[in-house]
Amino acid sequence: MHWTAEQILWAVLLAAHLVLLIVLLGRDRNRRFPWFTASIVLSTVRLIADHLLNGKLTNLAFYWQSGVTLLLGDILAIVVLVELARQVFSSGKAGLLLNAKGWLGWSLVTVGVAGLGAWLWSPWPTWQEIQTQAAGLPLTLLGIAGTRGVIFTGLLTVEVGLLLILFGQRFGSGWKSHPIRIAIGLSSNALGYVAIDRIQNLIINAFKASMRTEGHHVTQAEYDHTVQLLTRLGNVALTLWCIVLLWWIFCLWRDDPSSPSGVSAEGAPVLAGPMPSLEAEAPEDYETGGATSNG
Repeated sequence: MHWTAEQILWAVLLAAHLVLLIVLLGRDRNRRFPWFTASIVLSTVRLIADHLLNGKLTNLAFYWQSGVTLLLGDILAIVVLVELARQVFSSGKAGLLLNAKGWLGWSLVTVGVAGLGAWLWSPWPTWQEIQTQAAGLPLTLLGIAGTRGVIFTGLLTVEVGLLLILFGQRFGSGWKSHPIRIAIGLSSNALGYVAIDRIQNLIINAFKASMRTEGHHVTQAEYDHTVQLLTRLGNVALTLWCIVLLWWIFCLWRDDPSSPSGVSAEGAPVLAGPMPSLEAEAPEDYETGGATSNG
């Protein structure tokens, strides 16, 4: 049987997902990163479902399952970012904790920037266009929420990843620590995805503009070329995701050199206070002789 490039890439991606889950469970990383593990499980389910159910469900049912899992993935992506931030900024490893003002301030800044970027990313459909969609209003709104959510979480992931990389060492998590390496993978994949999505939007808009050009008739060859170009760009995004999965397999198999025993993120500061200020403060039970556990 002759396999296409897309089928080979799908098989490699599935294998990488399964191996990563084996590493997470076998090396007991799922206890430290339960939400990250859940996100990989959901990604695996989506990969299998989209492949096996495509063509076997009605278009309406397929779009519903794809939209719901996409939106769940967006929600989980945000929870994973919170999990990683707590692992770094609320661990107390270096005797420092991000104070309440820093938590709330930087949360507002990063969410605000990501939200503005997602809002301005591409033109929104008008309410008249939404109502004329044959799939129905609920499914159309679900699709918009899911696709815009991917852009929002992608931009947010890049922001949070930069903060973790820049300030992680100060809070006791160097670039070799598991939270930072997970963040590096997430932000690299997110940066590649939003860049490819931007390029794809430009190609689609240029194709639509050529269709509206007076006196110009789009040929089948031009249409096929555009579709092939978009497919190749999609394969580039999937290849980057596969590289990130392999990176995590390698990094999470090895022990975290910056993870001392007895450190817990339980009892971390809650989000409270005004003003964005990435300040560090010593825990209340921190003595000059050394740091104690925060939880």
